[in-house]
Amino acid sequence: MTLVLLSVVLFYFRFVQKQLFGKELAKWLKIVPHIIDTLLLVTAIVLCILIQQYPFVAAWLTYKVLFVIGYIVLAMFAMKSTDKKQAITYLSFASICLVFAAKLAVTKVVI
Repeated sequence: MTLVLLSVVLFYFRFVQKQLFGKELAKWLKIVPHIIDTLLLVTAIVLCILIQQYPFVAAWLTYKVLFVIGYIVLAMFAMKSTDKKQAITYLSFASICLVFAAKLAVTKVVI
Protein backbone atom coordinates (compact mmCIF):
# COMPACT_ATOMS: atom_id res chain seq x y z
CA MET A 1 0.00 0.00 0.00
CA THR A 2 2.93 2.32 0.69
CA LEU A 3 4.23 1.85 -2.84
CA VAL A 4 0.80 2.67 -4.28
CA LEU A 5 0.58 5.80 -2.15
CA LEU A 6 4.09 6.90 -3.14
CA SER A 7 3.39 6.28 -6.81
CA VAL A 8 0.16 8.27 -6.82
CA VAL A 9 1.48 11.15 -4.70
CA LEU A 10 4.60 11.45 -6.86
CA PHE A 11 2.49 11.44 -10.03
CA TYR A 12 0.27 14.28 -8.79
CA PHE A 13 3.32 16.20 -7.50
CA ARG A 14 5.10 15.78 -10.84
CA PHE A 15 1.95 16.82 -12.72
CA VAL A 16 1.53 20.00 -10.68
CA GLN A 17 5.22 20.88 -11.01
CA LYS A 18 5.40 20.30 -14.75
CA GLN A 19 1.95 21.06 -16.14
CA LEU A 20 0.61 23.73 -13.81
CA PHE A 21 3.80 25.54 -12.78
CA GLY A 22 5.85 24.76 -15.90
CA LYS A 23 8.91 23.77 -13.88
CA GLU A 24 11.50 21.32 -15.14
CA LEU A 25 11.47 18.16 -13.05
CA ALA A 26 14.49 17.24 -10.96
CA LYS A 27 16.35 14.17 -12.18
CA TRP A 28 15.28 12.09 -9.18
CA LEU A 29 11.62 12.89 -9.96
CA LYS A 30 12.12 11.29 -13.36
CA ILE A 31 13.85 8.15 -12.04
CA VAL A 32 12.21 7.28 -8.70
CA PRO A 33 8.67 6.74 -10.11
CA HIS A 34 10.01 4.07 -12.48
CA ILE A 35 11.65 2.25 -9.59
CA ILE A 36 8.48 2.42 -7.49
CA ASP A 37 6.30 1.25 -10.39
CA THR A 38 8.64 -1.67 -11.09
CA LEU A 39 8.43 -2.71 -7.44
CA LEU A 40 4.64 -2.39 -7.64
CA LEU A 41 4.50 -4.67 -10.68
CA VAL A 42 6.69 -7.29 -9.01
CA THR A 43 4.64 -7.22 -5.81
CA ALA A 44 1.40 -7.48 -7.81
CA ILE A 45 2.66 -10.60 -9.59
CA VAL A 46 3.79 -12.15 -6.29
CA LEU A 47 0.44 -11.32 -4.68
CA CYS A 48 -1.46 -12.96 -7.56
CA ILE A 49 0.57 -16.11 -7.05
CA LEU A 50 0.09 -16.05 -3.26
CA ILE A 51 -3.69 -15.55 -3.35
CA GLN A 52 -4.01 -17.76 -6.45
CA GLN A 53 -6.19 -15.29 -8.33
CA TYR A 54 -5.19 -14.22 -11.80
CA PRO A 55 -6.36 -11.70 -14.42
CA PHE A 56 -8.77 -13.21 -16.96
CA VAL A 57 -9.76 -15.81 -14.34
CA ALA A 58 -11.01 -13.56 -11.54
CA ALA A 59 -13.28 -10.87 -13.02
CA TRP A 60 -12.50 -8.26 -10.36
CA LEU A 61 -8.78 -8.61 -10.99
CA THR A 62 -9.24 -8.38 -14.75
CA TYR A 63 -11.11 -5.10 -14.41
CA LYS A 64 -8.62 -3.81 -11.86
CA VAL A 65 -5.74 -4.49 -14.24
CA LEU A 66 -7.63 -2.75 -17.06
CA PHE A 67 -8.27 0.31 -14.88
CA VAL A 68 -4.61 0.39 -13.81
CA ILE A 69 -3.54 0.25 -17.47
CA GLY A 70 -6.02 3.05 -18.22
CA TYR A 71 -4.55 5.08 -15.35
CA ILE A 72 -1.01 4.56 -16.62
CA VAL A 73 -1.84 5.50 -20.23
CA LEU A 74 -3.91 8.55 -19.27
CA ALA A 75 -1.28 9.69 -16.75
CA MET A 76 1.35 9.42 -19.46
CA PHE A 77 -0.79 11.55 -21.80
CA ALA A 78 -1.37 14.05 -18.97
CA MET A 79 2.36 14.43 -18.39
CA LYS A 80 3.23 14.73 -22.09
CA SER A 81 0.42 17.08 -23.08
CA THR A 82 1.48 20.56 -24.12
CA ASP A 83 -2.00 22.04 -23.66
CA LYS A 84 -2.82 22.71 -19.98
CA LYS A 85 -6.58 22.18 -20.43
CA GLN A 86 -6.03 18.87 -22.21
CA ALA A 87 -3.53 17.80 -19.55
CA ILE A 88 -6.08 18.44 -16.80
CA THR A 89 -8.69 16.44 -18.75
CA TYR A 90 -6.29 13.49 -18.99
CA LEU A 91 -5.51 13.87 -15.28
CA SER A 92 -9.23 13.77 -14.47
CA PHE A 93 -9.82 10.57 -16.43
CA ALA A 94 -6.67 9.00 -14.96
CA SER A 95 -7.98 9.83 -11.50
CA ILE A 96 -11.31 8.18 -12.28
CA CYS A 97 -9.49 5.02 -13.38
CA LEU A 98 -7.47 5.13 -10.17
CA VAL A 99 -10.61 5.39 -8.02
CA PHE A 100 -12.23 2.42 -9.80
CA ALA A 101 -9.05 0.32 -9.46
CA ALA A 102 -8.92 1.13 -5.73
CA LYS A 103 -12.60 0.27 -5.32
CA LEU A 104 -12.04 -3.10 -6.97
CA ALA A 105 -8.95 -3.75 -4.86
CA VAL A 106 -10.93 -3.18 -1.67
CA THR A 107 -14.30 -4.75 -2.50
CA LYS A 108 -13.31 -7.36 -5.12
CA VAL A 109 -16.82 -6.89 -6.52
CA VAL A 110 -17.52 -6.07 -10.18
CA ILE A 111 -20.70 -4.06 -10.69
